[in-house]
Amino acid sequence: MKIALVDTSGLQNNRSINKDLNGGYGTSDNFGTSIFAKSLNLIRSKAVNIPILTFVYIATILKNKGYVIDFYYDKLPKTFYDIVIIYGSIVDYKQENIVAGKLKEKFEKSKVGFIGTFAAQMPNLFFNADYIIDGEADAYFLYQFDNNEELTGLIKVDKWMNMDDLPNPDYQIFPFKSYRYKPILRKTPFLTLQTSRGCPYTCSYYCTYPTSQGQKVRSRQPDLIIDDIIFMQKKYSMKSLLFRDPIFGIDKNYPLILSEKLIQRDIAINWGIETRIDLLSKENLKLMKAAGLVSINVGIETNDLIIAKNNKRKLAKETYQDEIIEYCEKIGIKIIGFFMIGFDGDTVNSVRDMIDYALKQKIFMARFSVSTPYPGTKYYDFLENEGMLLHKDFEKYDQFSMVSKQENLTTQQVNMLILEAYRKYYMHPKRIFNMLMNY
Repeated sequence: MKIALVDTSGLQNNRSINKDLNGGYGTSDNFGTSIFAKSLNLIRSKAVNIPILTFVYIATILKNKGYVIDFYYDKLPKTFYDIVIIYGSIVDYKQENIVAGKLKEKFEKSKVGFIGTFAAQMPNLFFNADYIIDGEADAYFLYQFDNNEELTGLIKVDKWMNMDDLPNPDYQIFPFKSYRYKPILRKTPFLTLQTSRGCPYTCSYYCTYPTSQGQKVRSRQPDLIIDDIIFMQKKYSMKSLLFRDPIFGIDKNYPLILSEKLIQRDIAINWGIETRIDLLSKENLKLMKAAGLVSINVGIETNDLIIAKNNKRKLAKETYQDEIIEYCEKIGIKIIGFFMIGFDGDTVNSVRDMIDYALKQKIFMARFSVSTPYPGTKYYDFLENEGMLLHKDFEKYDQFSMVSKQENLTTQQVNMLILEAYRKYYMHPKRIFNMLMNY
């Protein structure tokens, strides 16, 4: 049996789309139409290209079962496949659905369908599908899949993935030399991996990760992660690695155990994580740095405690946050801070206060995003029920566009503020120099 995996991201040039991000809903960076904004669009599209890790696991699982697997990114299949699996995202769903229709028309006997949380949440938008997998697709193909005849309609996955059952991720059919995460992880080849899935925090009100992965944390044994890394280094000469856990190190002992094993096995690898500031300590940072940690993505979001509380955001204590950030700068770990614009209750002044706060942080980079409600979250349900959604053109739910009514902010003000944030932050000689030195 022949199976094709299709990601439509590469069908249009210079688009900064990364579908593995944002709980698998995907992100599409669109800074605007000014010369400065277009420059940011181009830089981002050239600097970041992250593999869809679910596709990598599915390909490995199906290959191990004896199927012939191919991957398409910047072109479409020209020959018959028994099964076509398209990744369904919020940021490219229109093109994804069109592609499904074209492939069904060309290959009438092929089963053409979708994986991805957004496709499962909004199946009516993917009307050209023969099937949609609702749940962790790699778990479905490992535990449930028998033959292509069962690929019909909305298919419920009946169990979560046991992380220890995952195979070593095999990137052979993927353009692994094109993957990059600059200027944060400079060394290539750059690949991704997961030590855990699931997030137990109350941020599930607005966050997509509990929607796609559940709230129970499932971890892979550290020894198996070591095996994964050694496999990826030997087969693909991997030099840097991003752990794609929603929150790395919820079990505070896990990073220590993994770091000790990396050091004991003398594994040289640069790696990055995404986590919460309050899960970090000087002790574990020192050990992780010795084991190769070079970057941490953290959600700082806002400096306004009232706005944070009203938006169900749990922030780290500012004094502890400052202490950890300063320590990371001291020992050479890059901190990338994520900040939000357009919280309920935000004003032009509160956003500008946040921008000024971001400018004072001793972080390597900042990402500014617009607060966005996603289908499948309680935040989206609330706004929909209250009639506060401005529209349902979901491709504009890209973290750069205001899609819900705000009491104190207009769409024009949000557009102005996000561009202002990037201009103030990055149009600074020291930061420009740092960016150039790290590319």
